[in-house]
Amino acid sequence: MAVLTLLKQFNPNDLDAFAMVYSHFDMKHETASLLESRAQQSCKEWSLRSDKDQTDELLASMRYFIEAAEVYSSIDAGNKTRQSCAQASLLYLQIRMPDLHFIYLSETNARRALVEQSHFQEALIVAEAYGLNQPGEWALVLWNQMLRPELVEQFVAEFVAVLPLQPSMLLELARFYRAEVAARGDQSQFSVWLTGGGLPAEWAKYLGRSFRCLLRRTRDLRLRYQLATIATGFTDVVDACNRAFDKIPESAGPLVLRKGHGGGYLPLM
Repeated sequence: MAVLTLLKQFNPNDLDAFAMVYSHFDMKHETASLLESRAQQSCKEWSLRSDKDQTDELLASMRYFIEAAEVYSSIDAGNKTRQSCAQASLLYLQIRMPDLHFIYLSETNARRALVEQSHFQEALIVAEAYGLNQPGEWALVLWNQMLRPELVEQFVAEFVAVLPLQPSMLLELARFYRAEVAARGDQSQFSVWLTGGGLPAEWAKYLGRSFRCLLRRTRDLRLRYQLATIATGFTDVVDACNRAFDKIPESAGPLVLRKGHGGGYLPLM
């Protein structure tokens, strides 16, 4: 401790010296914290650059975060390990997509960056780095994907491979869908109208197809029925659910697809 006191008093900016002391006395928390500080310092140096195409500082920062994660992992500091990994991944995203800005975002801009990602893995990196990996946040992300029918199925497939489709999130999306359809008016009005994203008269068909993708991924039969009812316009799904209900006692509990969409339903007791 005397060595550290002297360093702090006479040479507080000599990070290499602090690293040597921490390593010698096996001070892992301090070592990891120092690595994080160095990572932040490198990020700040990059942010002051006029030429953002030079990524040396970002690469150094990413390396420091990875090393910090390794140290935290060695002492079973799970949350700290995850945070360092998330920051390293965010830096990777910044290097790979230099035309966009991902680091040092405000809360509002972080949410905007999350919603604007067209690929799930990139969206997940942003969500983890800024503490936005919550069902309430993903509802808006998925809704934005639903307006891009050429992307939504792949996005949802990647999503469910990592995260569950929470009922609260799906119900919110069903309400979004109903409100959007109501706001656009009758189907006859779509032919004279273009959306902000440039979708033509087939807009309703595209959005409906996207919502059906979510319905197919909803394995709980009662939840699927509720979603189709709230969203409106999915009478075939509602009728199919009703036919399944007629075959299963009310006391059966949650109903989950046995295999594949359209297969038999297995009550969970």
